[in-house]
Amino acid sequence: MLESLEEVAGDGVHPGLFTEVFWAALHGMATLARAGRLPPQDTERRTELLVDRLAVL
Repeated sequence: MLESLEEVAGDGVHPGLFTEVFWAALHGMATLARAGRLPPQDTERRTELLVDRLAVL
């Protein structure tokens, strides 16, 4: 994952730190979804939003 995200981390952002934040957000969404805390109908939109906002070229 680090190799995939290091090119989009941004200027002045350590790629490892960026990857940790991305993974934490993704993991949090998965955990909340499995617990029934997030509406399932928005899963795809939620994932797209995370990727679009955090992995911008």
